[in-house]
Amino acid sequence: MPIRWRLTLWFTFVLSGILVLSGLVTHTLLQNYLSKEIDDSLNVYSARVHGTLNQYEAPGPLDYSGIHSKLPAVSEFSSPGIYIQLIDKDGNIVVKSKNLGEQELPLDPSLILMSLAGQVGMKTLAAGDGATVRVMASPLYLQDRTLVLEVGQSLQTLEITMNRVRWALTGGVLAALVLSSLLGYVVVRKTLAPVQQITRTARGIEESSDLGRKVNYHGPGDEVKELATTFDRMIERLDLAFQSQKQFIADASHELRTPLTVIKGNLDLMKRNLGEGDRNECVQAIRTETERMTRIVDDLLVLAEVEGGQVRRQEQLSFDEVLMDGLTRAQQLAGNRKVVLGRHDALSVKGDVHRLKQMVGNLVDNAVKYNSENGDIKLELTKEQNKAVVKIIDTGVGIDKEDLKTIFDRFYRSDSNKNIKGHGLGLAIANSIIKAHNGKIEVLSTKAIGTTFIVTLPISS
Repeated sequence: MPIRWRLTLWFTFVLSGILVLSGLVTHTLLQNYLSKEIDDSLNVYSARVHGTLNQYEAPGPLDYSGIHSKLPAVSEFSSPGIYIQLIDKDGNIVVKSKNLGEQELPLDPSLILMSLAGQVGMKTLAAGDGATVRVMASPLYLQDRTLVLEVGQSLQTLEITMNRVRWALTGGVLAALVLSSLLGYVVVRKTLAPVQQITRTARGIEESSDLGRKVNYHGPGDEVKELATTFDRMIERLDLAFQSQKQFIADASHELRTPLTVIKGNLDLMKRNLGEGDRNECVQAIRTETERMTRIVDDLLVLAEVEGGQVRRQEQLSFDEVLMDGLTRAQQLAGNRKVVLGRHDALSVKGDVHRLKQMVGNLVDNAVKYNSENGDIKLELTKEQNKAVVKIIDTGVGIDKEDLKTIFDRFYRSDSNKNIKGHGLGLAIANSIIKAHNGKIEVLSTKAIGTTFIVTLPISS
């Protein structure tokens, strides 16, 4: 079942529950209110009768006709549905209000006994033709005898009213459910329209392999817009990843083609009748190019391992020792260049010591390669805002501004430095190792003055 139907059904189900519950509460409150109004009315009329007849006195035998004349006036106009009758201890009706005519209020033995015992009772009793009457019975003390006063009110009006209320609530709930279901479906469909657009875009990308397509949702800044924006960013990153992969394959093929061509050419030469010196020269060229290919392949494997997450970051290590290892490497490669160790704080980080040494070594190699013959190289390690900051500073040829954004790309080499040995993977490997350790790298460089690589890594507590 499509999600829009499920959401509509859930919305309708929840709303129906709320409407039914509110209808039941409304019905119950209204019925209780009307019932209380009837009970209050019976109490008022009962009090009026008691206030009149309790003062009734007669010098001779009790005259029921006299009592009748003393009853408060009740009629269908002045007090609709109110009826009064008096019952003696034998259960005989001795007096009743005129509006009862030939009819009588229903008798309940338990109410009569309760009243004769001096208590007040109230019950809902069935009358003729399926009607119901609310009856209040109380003891009425007159001269030497006790009568039972019954004040009743028909519940027909209440039942008619509540029946109409039930029909009105039922109709209102059904109408609200139908209307809310239609509106809910429209709202859900409109809300999920961007999701359908994302689905169509994804299907189009799958069918055409065109990662340049985007959703380009321009709705309100809600969760759907966030989803659409995230999808566009993901597709953009996938596109960049695929383009990078294509470029990587092309660059790797190009880098490996040259040594392979050299090897193939020298093998073809060795098939000829060469002298011992020429043959040794061919063998040496083959060995050199083979070693170059080996270094490229090794670096590519390292890059793949680091970018694939194969970095042990659990190891607690002293980063100043890693820096000292880089210092030793710089001194070994420096030649006439001057290597200086600046401030070096004792700091600890978590990570893969082998990879971190490789990262510092690659940056040191870069500082030596692109430095002048009598240039300077300086290494520093300081603490800044709970971060370990490594600086490798050289006074070399510097980097062009347009090259600063691409120096960490695989196989990238500046056109102005093509004569310097290397295959353009050292900085890419260093950058990947730094990212794998939740760090970052910055480059500050001025042409013909020098370059500073700044590596920031989190310090472990």
